Amino acid sequence: KAFSKMTTGISGGLVPAYATLAANIFAISAAFGALKRVAAFDQLVEGFNRTANASGRSAEIVVGNLKQITDGAISSEQAFHAAAVGFSAGFSTTEIEGLTKVAKGASLALGRDMGDAMDRLVRGTAKLEPEILDELGIMVRLDDAARTYAAELGTTVENLTQYQKRQAFVNAVIKEGEAAFSGIA
Repeated sequence: KAFSKMTTGISGGLVPAYATLAANIFAISAAFGALKRVAAFDQLVEGFNRTANASGRSAEIVVGNLKQITDGAISSEQAFHAAAVGFSAGFSTTEIEGLTKVAKGASLALGRDMGDAMDRLVRGTAKLEPEILDELGIMVRLDDAARTYAAELGTTVENLTQYQKRQAFVNAVIKEGEAAFSGIA
């Protein structure tokens, strides 16, 4: 708007030409950004559908469930992203839904954005990074979770695979999150 205002009042010369050029470049950049976001979302949906189909899950059902759990507080894009990260980490649909319930409770209790809470929970759990979860008030330590899970399996922490450690962590996060936020969610 500012660039187009520059073109009025001054006739001829460099200022109106520059203002017109700048306004056109801004408009093209904005259009490109919008198209880029749409393309990224389409790519996310396509990749998620392939992952979900390969594992026998229906993308629409999973995303619909996540949106329903949050009472529509997350977009389809956020739900697709959270589910894709969760599935790539080896989480089951039930575990992703459990993390979503915890995210809803944390969001309501702490006054945080639901999408941010969801992203932090899924990413932090998938990457085994408790520091990401600390900001949501979920204080789970990987060592403790792995030790508890190993005892349940009748083995030692050293014998746990990376997948089992991630499984131990997601179980502990859901358990602690439900204890902290289930009444609120």
